[in-house]
Amino acid sequence: MGSLQDALLNAGLADESQAKKPRRGRPGEARSKPGPTKKAKPVKQGAGGRRGGRQPESDLERAYKARAQAEKAEREEKKRARVEAQEARRKRNQALDALVKDKTLNRKDGDVPRYFEHIGRIRRVMCTPEQREQLNRSEIGVVNLRGSYLLIDLETLAAYRELAPDLVPDLSPKEPADDGSHYPDVPDDLIW
Repeated sequence: MGSLQDALLNAGLADESQAKKPRRGRPGEARSKPGPTKKAKPVKQGAGGRRGGRQPESDLERAYKARAQAEKAEREEKKRARVEAQEARRKRNQALDALVKDKTLNRKDGDVPRYFEHIGRIRRVMCTPEQREQLNRSEIGVVNLRGSYLLIDLETLAAYRELAPDLVPDLSPKEPADDGSHYPDVPDDLIW
C-alpha cells in the first residue's frame, strides 16, 4: 500500500531517518481521555492546538514548503536571467549607437523603397535611386537598430556584423530551390 510517507521518500522530500521516527497521534485526536470521575482541565489552545506551542510539521506541510521554496527560487532565477539579458541588450545597443553615429547614409529625400526579408518578415528601407543601385551591387549595406533600418558603408557594416550578426539582413539574391523542372532535354534517339 503506497502511503504519503512512501511517496515523500520516493520524491526525495523525506529521508529514512524521518520514516523510522515513531508516529504521533493524528491531529485533532485527543491524547488522553479523562475518566468519568475526573474533570478535564481546560487546555489553552496555542497556535497549533497543542499545549505550549506549535504542532510539529507534517510531511505534507514540509513538502508544500519545499515546493514553494523551489518555485520561488525558480522565479528569482528567471527574473535574474531576464534582467541580465536586458542589461546585455542595452550595452550592445549603446555600442551599436556609437558605431553608426554620424555614419548613416539615409537621406530625407529618399523616396524609393528597397524591400528585403529580415527576421522572417518583409522589411523596407527608403533610399534614393542611386543608393538603391548601390545596395543591389552590394556597395553599401543595411542594418537594423531598434527597429529602424539604416544604410551604412561596408566598413561600418563589417564592424556592425561582428557585434550583432542577427541585426544585419542578407541582401544577396536567393536562387530558387530546384523543383526538378531543370532536367536536360531527353535525346530523340533514346528508346524507352
